[in-house]
Amino acid sequence: MTTRTTRLFELDSLRGIAALIVVLHHAYLSLPELPDWLHWALDATPLRLIGAGRPAVIFFFVLSGYVLTRGLAAQEEARPGSVLSGPGWANYAAQRAVRLGPPVLASLVLSAALQMVLWEGSLPAETPGLVGTATWAGMWSWKSFTEQALLLSSGNGFQLNPVLWSLVHEWRISLVLPFVLLFRGRLALLMALALVGAGIARLAGMPEGDVALGSSLPKTFAATAGFLPAFAAGAALALSRVPRLDPVQAVAAGIAVLVMAMAAHDYGVILASVLLILLAQRDGPFARALRRPSLVWLGRVSFSLYLVHLPLLLAATHLLRDQDVPEVAALMAVVLSLPVAALMCRWVEVPAHRLARRIRPRAPRVPAGLPYELR
Repeated sequence: MTTRTTRLFELDSLRGIAALIVVLHHAYLSLPELPDWLHWALDATPLRLIGAGRPAVIFFFVLSGYVLTRGLAAQEEARPGSVLSGPGWANYAAQRAVRLGPPVLASLVLSAALQMVLWEGSLPAETPGLVGTATWAGMWSWKSFTEQALLLSSGNGFQLNPVLWSLVHEWRISLVLPFVLLFRGRLALLMALALVGAGIARLAGMPEGDVALGSSLPKTFAATAGFLPAFAAGAALALSRVPRLDPVQAVAAGIAVLVMAMAAHDYGVILASVLLILLAQRDGPFARALRRPSLVWLGRVSFSLYLVHLPLLLAATHLLRDQDVPEVAALMAVVLSLPVAALMCRWVEVPAHRLARRIRPRAPRVPAGLPYELR
């Protein structure tokens, strides 16, 4: 198999849209009352992506499995041993740590600083969503800050930035992802092992289709195992010889994606994510729309957007706590998230990427044209 190494801007755009969906989801959760018709639309139509939020995160995981495996396969093909060796894996792990660590730390510093300026105590117990008692419940301490920065919190421990629960799983699973290259030609075995991980999460008491972060550090590893099928599906797609979709198949896949966007179970979302990745790489109106500069830009800042939006929503809610205008706080957070994400991308995320690229395995150089990588 020859692995393509050109950057797929269509996938950048999809990642940006998914990040924006998460932003809108958390804004929605911060609103106490909405019309019944809107609740229905956000529960029984493809707009459920906003109402639930979780499907966007599952898509992140599938996309991460796909693009990381794609990049690793290209690197190993060009430089045998640069991935599937002790030094190769160590270099890859160091690169991932440098890529993820500074943006995570920056988001925590932002949230901690905003809390120190705006926090006057916990919000009322009836405050809805993640802006209620689950976050900024108390003033942060250096101990809790360190645990969150090292992605070692559990339960509601990510008080400064609750979205970091997903980075716990992203970080852990990405460390073992190079080993999926050993399953070329044995993708059924790869998926079977991933499903065993889902079984482990279920046996550990994680609700089916509702795994997030365990109540203790050991249980967080069971929760991580529960997300293995999402990453494995993306990895299997990257290692497969997938035929191009013809026009009829593309229409059928698009309809399936819309229907499965309303699915309540992770496996429907995983399948929809795989189809969406295939559709994005097929030349046509959908791919052309994803190449629009505005969407490509959204994809470029998507990781930063994902990390900064909830601290800003918390800050806006606490700033306006006495005015009882949650709609204004939600709108303020959504609007501010975009420029703040752009600044964080420029001053934190991009420098982290440059630093990570300096970490090179001791092997012949990769030919020109770096593989697409998830930020």
